[in-house]
Amino acid sequence: MKNSNRFRRGRFDAALLGAAALSAWAVPGIAHAEDEAGPSANSDIIVTAQFREQKLQDTPIAITALSGADIENKALSNVSEIGATAPNVNINIANSAQAGAAVFIRGIGQYDSSFAFEPGVGVYIDDIYHGVMVGSMFELLDLDRVEILRGPQGTLAGKNSIGGAVKLFSRKPKGDNSGYISATYGSFNRIDIRGAYDIGLTGNLAMRVSAFSDHRDGHVKILDFACDRPGDVLPGDPPTQKTGSDCKLGTLGGVKSTGVRLAFRYTPTDKIEINLFGSIIRDDSEAAGIEQTATIDPRYLPTRPYVFYGTFTGGGWSTQPLATTHSESIGGQIDIDLADHVKLTSITGYEHLDSRNTIDLDGSPLPAQLTYNDAPYHQFTQELRLGGDFGDGLVDWTLGGYYFNSLGRVASRIWADTGLNWIQNDPVKSKSKSLFAHLEVRPVADLTLTAGIRYTDDRKSYKFVRLNPDTGVELNGGPDDPFGVGALNFIPPPTYSGDSFDYRLGVDYRFSEQFMAYASFSTGYKGGGVNPRPFTASQAVSFDPERVDAYEVGFKSDLAGGMVRFNVSAFLNKYNNIILVDGNGYPGEPGDPDWFPLSAVPFNAGKANIKGLEFETTIKPTEGLTLEGSLSYLDFKFTEIDPNAAASGITLDTVPPMSPKWKWSGSISYDIPLANGATITPRFYADYTDSYYTDPVNSPTNLIASRTILNANITFRPASDGWQLVAGVTNLTDKHYYTNAFDVISLNGTGSRVVARPREFFVTLRKNF
Repeated sequence: MKNSNRFRRGRFDAALLGAAALSAWAVPGIAHAEDEAGPSANSDIIVTAQFREQKLQDTPIAITALSGADIENKALSNVSEIGATAPNVNINIANSAQAGAAVFIRGIGQYDSSFAFEPGVGVYIDDIYHGVMVGSMFELLDLDRVEILRGPQGTLAGKNSIGGAVKLFSRKPKGDNSGYISATYGSFNRIDIRGAYDIGLTGNLAMRVSAFSDHRDGHVKILDFACDRPGDVLPGDPPTQKTGSDCKLGTLGGVKSTGVRLAFRYTPTDKIEINLFGSIIRDDSEAAGIEQTATIDPRYLPTRPYVFYGTFTGGGWSTQPLATTHSESIGGQIDIDLADHVKLTSITGYEHLDSRNTIDLDGSPLPAQLTYNDAPYHQFTQELRLGGDFGDGLVDWTLGGYYFNSLGRVASRIWADTGLNWIQNDPVKSKSKSLFAHLEVRPVADLTLTAGIRYTDDRKSYKFVRLNPDTGVELNGGPDDPFGVGALNFIPPPTYSGDSFDYRLGVDYRFSEQFMAYASFSTGYKGGGVNPRPFTASQAVSFDPERVDAYEVGFKSDLAGGMVRFNVSAFLNKYNNIILVDGNGYPGEPGDPDWFPLSAVPFNAGKANIKGLEFETTIKPTEGLTLEGSLSYLDFKFTEIDPNAAASGITLDTVPPMSPKWKWSGSISYDIPLANGATITPRFYADYTDSYYTDPVNSPTNLIASRTILNANITFRPASDGWQLVAGVTNLTDKHYYTNAFDVISLNGTGSRVVARPREFFVTLRKNF
């Protein structure tokens, strides 16, 4: 009987091996990382997705994990680049009207970066929830690993992880007097410097300090229109500000960011570990690199790529093209072994940030439409977990509670030549409390049953303030308030309250050391609220929470003696009360009594079914050669449209924002040994993203075309392995492509697209000590 089982397993493994090889060669991509730099078997990264340390291949959740060494080897610098390597993950720079990142997993996320909207994908740094999308295009500084969890993680990760979670874990101090420093020089005057040093202060106290400085010139030129295209100038156009052949006024897309992180690790006994950490980041980058696609006069549209004619001027005021975030954060984690197999964990975090971004909506040399956004924000979080195991591994359990408290302001200066002219200064408060439990039971060998539950209680309050920009006095429908936005000053401050029970049920079975299969059902919840950016009292509308019921099956396998790793997941999400934002005039049509020429109104669109498949594989057919591949498919289909959403233009055929149907990515690398013991490692990367819309009201003007992007680098390591040199190129074919769009053409005739950077070369020298 044993021989028969072995024979059947052998045939099954052979079939999986063939499928994995086909996946890697036909549609390559990046799936999992190695524990250490350099050649090794397909060893596991240790992850903590279920509140305890587990091997990646033992965790019954769809996870893409990259080690710190993997991030260094692949020359990745921010979370959007990691998103390109993971199936059904779409992370992009926000459009010109936003700041931060638009993060989507399996078609669920949030494309409006206002902190008053809940993210659909939770972003965590050292297990501390980052409650806003502003400032979420994090630098990958001194990381131990990154985990991207796909599917709702409400009972595990907590608040607003309805689509999934992105978790960044920093390296902890070891006290071994180790460190590194690296310097990068590249195209567009790129100068990046990064470093870290780990020092033992006493026998049980260690400190690690890390820092970075990134600089890169913008890739989109702001040109003086009259200077650049004198033949198109008409009477009434602004006179030229430049003379001669140099028509450049500035750039968009430039990077200027610095930061420092300090961490302490204290182990007074073998049962207590205390980690404290803090960081300061000063990101003074330029506004996103955009190209205008529609404006008040087609003469002002650029006739060649990477050009913008906007001047960031309004009626009597002007600003610079900004996308800045200044932040300070402090946090700590305390782990105490209370008894054998019982541990108490406390995770505390505080963050303050101030994000500012500017928008020249018309993108023309005329002072027509200009907005300046300022978003100061504070948050405090506290999580307590009590966990353990008993029965010699029969049961693992966790009980816990979570508290979240934030205060921010939605502040803006809004001006347009149509008479719009005011300052918005709206405080928004948010509190959330939750209790959760997680249980894993192993009734028989190789079988695990999982159950989790979380109760969440949310409370939010809003106040709307509209001021005269010259006097600072509240507007009240007078001559300085022709559109009557001052009426918002006098409506009762709205509030929101809601709660939710979410749960998870799962089963996994390890058929052999090489193959584990799992199935799960889980629910997810994203809080509702009130429109944080109303322009009239009629737009101060509430919206309900959105929810998802998620079914998932999958398997994880290591075949051919560990040479081949092949993981597959399939899912069906029942997505209800979907929250979208209407930016094309609300409510109704022009001429209706409540219609207003500005709109950013959230609404519940209806219901949808989301189906998908995900494949990840890593193949190491010979010493030094690594092939990695991933492939994902997403089918998002509305099944019901809420009657109140019909005026927005949403239909059953609508394709939701940021949801490409197909996505793949891939890499091949080979370590070439030299006679003196050194190695040279060439790496080649490719990733494909299908077309997608950026607005719920689908239009050719907010459609982002499909793209295939190629990158490559080569690494030299001497025999001593004390330093390394990397030379690389991104966007190898110099493809001109877009990643996001801001489309309000139907509202005011303007639109723009975020244009990716052209081909860039770089060289990085890293010294370890």
